[in-house]
Amino acid sequence: MRCCQADMCMADLSDAKPYHRRHKVCENHAKAQIVLVAGIRQRFCQQCSRFHELSEFDETKKSCCRRLAGHNERRRKNAAESHSEWMVTKGIVLLLLLEG
Repeated sequence: MRCCQADMCMADLSDAKPYHRRHKVCENHAKAQIVLVAGIRQRFCQQCSRFHELSEFDETKKSCCRRLAGHNERRRKNAAESHSEWMVTKGIVLLLLLEG
């Protein structure tokens, strides 16, 4: 029988979804705000698929600060690239209109 990593959780993961079996966490503890693992208050990170201490999370977020920072960086980069591509396209159209 495969069990959840949470202290004193006896959930049988045999019939759980493959994700929960792979990461050895039951669905309840994967979604819980606070879980005791090895006697330490932790939370399961949706991005890392592992437990972190609560100090690694902002408020009630489900992803740790480190992974959220990387995610936000990629979003800002993609938004900036999209904006500059739009500006280049707009500039080319304006030039064509002025030449025409």
